[in-house]
Amino acid sequence: MRDIIEDVKRWREAGKTDFALATIVETRGSSLRPAGARMLITPDGDVAGSVSSGCVDGDVIAEMEFVLQGREAIRRPNFGISDEQAWSAGLACGGAIDLLVERWNSLHEQLMAEVEARRPVAFVSRIDAAKPPAHLLHTSDGATHGTLGDPDLDGEVLMDIASAWPGPYAQKHSYPQGEFFIEVIVPPPTLVIFGATDIAVSLAALSRVLGFGIIVSDARRAFLREERFPGIETRFGWPQDVFKSEDFGVSHAVVVLFHDPKFDVPALKLALRSDAFYIGLLGSRKTQADRRASLVELGLTEQDLTRIYGPIGLDIGGKEPAMIALSVLAEIVAVRNRREGGMMSKRPVSKDKGLSAD
Repeated sequence: MRDIIEDVKRWREAGKTDFALATIVETRGSSLRPAGARMLITPDGDVAGSVSSGCVDGDVIAEMEFVLQGREAIRRPNFGISDEQAWSAGLACGGAIDLLVERWNSLHEQLMAEVEARRPVAFVSRIDAAKPPAHLLHTSDGATHGTLGDPDLDGEVLMDIASAWPGPYAQKHSYPQGEFFIEVIVPPPTLVIFGATDIAVSLAALSRVLGFGIIVSDARRAFLREERFPGIETRFGWPQDVFKSEDFGVSHAVVVLFHDPKFDVPALKLALRSDAFYIGLLGSRKTQADRRASLVELGLTEQDLTRIYGPIGLDIGGKEPAMIALSVLAEIVAVRNRREGGMMSKRPVSKDKGLSAD
């Protein structure tokens, strides 16, 4: 959704309001885009987004034009992408995608507004081609808009949304009333780095490439020089003086790189009392044990401490600051996507489920 917002706004400014929307509702094999990826077209042929990075987008546009012409309210095409097609698009492997094609409506407008405002939001779409389109939107303040046509079904779906919250999540669900695609779309993650070290310099640069929001904090002013973190928000001061635990929500990852107990412990205490989805601590196993003992003395429980990823990062063997930063960022991405972070070549063959395209 996020990658089509600017195009929709530009089209609206040009007076265009009628769009057809294609959404990936299920993937099989090595699909080129994840479930939840979207593509939009206007009757004039303007295109935003992609559902295949090019391989079958032309065929999908034909399905979308079918809907724009008013011949059907909903289409449910599926496409198998051969290895040859994938290679011709500069990609490594084939896969298959199932799509929902429909007209853009007022609930899509509300969904776009929530995503643009960087608020978590759940969106549910009926994907039975034989039935009329139906949507339900659930916002982070607990409000629900739209209906799937059955109060009992709405209630059951809301319970499944609660189980998937805070996301990211994107998966097809079957109920006696039919099939539905449930998404929980979350804001882009924000990385809070405590300790403006050489590792932090590389970590901030890499995170920016992935679209993370970034905040770097340190109580040592010399480390927070602008030339070290150009264009990145910095906060000078002790962790407990520049942040509150409630500043860290479900889309925040917190990394503690000081390697100094007088800074590490208050930063960890803040993070552990927050909703951050990831909390990482630099240091050896002895350092980890020392920091954990200090936190217990401050009233944190052993259950609280299980949230700490330390020693930090995936085991990729690199010792240089940039390599350590890469391993940390890889672990953050894996945790956010509920993955173990192992090698793809050694991964058992299975369906990818429950992940969002954001």
